[in-house]
Amino acid sequence: MASISSLGAGSGLFSSDLVDQILNAEREPTEVRLNQKQQRTEAMISAFGTLKSAVEGLRSSMEGLSSADGLMAFNTSSSNENTVGVSMDESQVNNGTYEIDVQQLARSQSLASTTFADRDSTTVGTGTMTINVGGTATDITIDSSNNTLEGMANAINESGAGVNARVVDTGSGFRLGLSSAESGTANEVQVTVADGDGNNTDTGGLSQFVYDGTTQNLEQTVAAQDALLTINGIDVSRSSNNVSDAVEGLTFELKGTGASTIKVEEDSDAVADRVQAFVDKYNEFQNVVRSISGFNADTGQGGLLNGDSTIRNLQNDLREVISSVVPGLENGTVRTLADIGIATDPDDNGKLTFDQSVFKDKLDQVPGEVAQLFAEVDGAEGVAARITAIADNMLASDGTLSNRTEGLNEKLEGIREERNQLDMRMESMRERLVKQFTAADQLISQLQSTQDFVSQQLAALAPSSSQNG
Repeated sequence: MASISSLGAGSGLFSSDLVDQILNAEREPTEVRLNQKQQRTEAMISAFGTLKSAVEGLRSSMEGLSSADGLMAFNTSSSNENTVGVSMDESQVNNGTYEIDVQQLARSQSLASTTFADRDSTTVGTGTMTINVGGTATDITIDSSNNTLEGMANAINESGAGVNARVVDTGSGFRLGLSSAESGTANEVQVTVADGDGNNTDTGGLSQFVYDGTTQNLEQTVAAQDALLTINGIDVSRSSNNVSDAVEGLTFELKGTGASTIKVEEDSDAVADRVQAFVDKYNEFQNVVRSISGFNADTGQGGLLNGDSTIRNLQNDLREVISSVVPGLENGTVRTLADIGIATDPDDNGKLTFDQSVFKDKLDQVPGEVAQLFAEVDGAEGVAARITAIADNMLASDGTLSNRTEGLNEKLEGIREERNQLDMRMESMRERLVKQFTAADQLISQLQSTQDFVSQQLAALAPSSSQNG
């Protein structure tokens, strides 16, 4: 590349600033066009991103309504939370009232050793301890590395034997405590040993921790017991205070003895809220469509995506679902969304209104038809299933929105390539100008030198001509 550091030094007519001015004048129209093209493309990508978010929101609101379970909601209550708490699996429960009378809470068995002088220096014997909980036996080796109360407790806890071990400071010595990790008589604990001193049942060495029903060198401080209760007068026994398999869909948390009334009731307000969420998301979608593709008659300007076929087709598909009769309900009380209080707002074209009182009345009178209106029943797709399918097609990795966005990103890549080509063209032009200006500068410089020489010669002849005259 020709240097321009001394451009114009000979003539003073050409300079690097002049080159820059010419290049800028040449670059500006193309750069303005590319900037405008890039800004519009980026704005369109952003607009499709906003549309995608709106479709995702609409789809999300429909997912819960696309199955019959989504059109059912229940609430539960306990008349005495201090005695019985309750939780539910909404997909499995039914209306009902349950009188619960808790006679006994489940408890874990606890055992304790005799007293030792120290927790981590007094030796307790060596050998193998076998802990059996609920028929599962675990062997634990006790040797010189852990034959203290503290060492034994750590070894038991690390063994996964199903018991929790701890050392208790009684104030007059230390005792090893063992508690079954799970409550109930099915999880009672038995301890046998293979004592290193050869005697497995005496009170010396490892044998002092035996508790096997025959030899009881450990003291039972808490007996295992099952929870005992009645549910509507039916006797129930469980090993845990969380009773999850007595009544389908309900889990009773037993907290104390006594009586409590559990009620399970349909919650039409909760279902109406789910439908309201759909209406809200649909209206948000319409707001987005209006902002990016609508036409303002007052200003005569349309949105960035005004007239776009993707948006037009999407709106047409959704309008058809919103207004059409659901297959299988042609002769029903509920045929379309309008029958359950969802209608097009006459004052705000495209948006929906929702009368919850109408909806809750229909849900109470014909719950099956309301469920079929939204959900897929016997292979017939309801409104929710159809809208979800439309949204899935739009949002798929090879769907319309992805394809449009990919095409716009390719357009941005083309703009970047045009910028690179512009840069190369300008660089080539710069080199050409510098060569041309350098050559012109040199020529002018030579002419100036010739002029200076001629002037000097003429000046030298002037005195001689004067004398001759």
